[in-house]
Amino acid sequence: MKRTTMWIWVAALLPVLLASVACKKAEVVSGSVSVMVSAGVSGSPAAGDITLNVGDTLAYGYTLDPGYTKLTVLLDGSEIAASGTITVTGDHVLKAYSDDNLEYKLTVTLKDGVTGTPAAGTYYYKQGTKVDYSYALKDGFKGLYVLLNGTATTVSGTVTMSKDNVLYVGAAVKYSVLGAWNLSETYNDGSSFNVVLTFAGTLFGGTVSDSDGGVGTYDFSDDTVDFKLVFPDVTYEYSMGDFTDENTMKGNCKRYQDSAAAVSGTWTATRITGNAAAHGSVAAVQGKARKTQ
Repeated sequence: MKRTTMWIWVAALLPVLLASVACKKAEVVSGSVSVMVSAGVSGSPAAGDITLNVGDTLAYGYTLDPGYTKLTVLLDGSEIAASGTITVTGDHVLKAYSDDNLEYKLTVTLKDGVTGTPAAGTYYYKQGTKVDYSYALKDGFKGLYVLLNGTATTVSGTVTMSKDNVLYVGAAVKYSVLGAWNLSETYNDGSSFNVVLTFAGTLFGGTVSDSDGGVGTYDFSDDTVDFKLVFPDVTYEYSMGDFTDENTMKGNCKRYQDSAAAVSGTWTATRITGNAAAHGSVAAVQGKARKTQ
């Protein structure tokens, strides 16, 4: 009876033990060691990718070929001894360079609104190379900034490649017409209108519509917006739309059925933001509807 009980207990415990072993095996994580060896260097491991389990060690050792005078061995960008062992903790890069072949990486990231050189990408330069850079704003953007390895620097200058470097260049939108605006316009014949404008498209052009049913297109260049709203029996044109601040713009306008008999006027638009969107749009729609006068 005791033996029967013992075998039942072992049989019940065995799946648990096997599951535990399988779980431990599943927890093993591998890492890749990318090995780069330049001309003028001999040793092991040779250039290529080596996959090992995390926690494993990899022995390495490099020497210079005749005619070369300087050996540099890097692990993940940091200099290490010419021979030894490394412990795998994930993915690594092991580089062994002779004096004439040591290279460092320059990574360049450019955000919207920025132009200049070097362009976005990854570049490799020999040790000691001086890389000139220069960046400027595109139209419609402001606040140009350049980060070198995470620290603010000048918008143009030189990077000396004595290690891996990262250039990050960004900017902010200067002014954007996109979204909803309360538009007020007054004409020389005494008429006035209040509507809600909606711009949709890009920073520089797209479609525009208003709460009275007018539709048209807009163009934004040199910090000035021009747009047109077309109705079945009348056309409205808005020009020289300058921003007085981020949320206000104004300019000239005209209304016509026949362009030769256009009525001139001025307009002001204020951006609808946050809670103002709920109240401002209602107030605008309750204004005087458009009509030919």
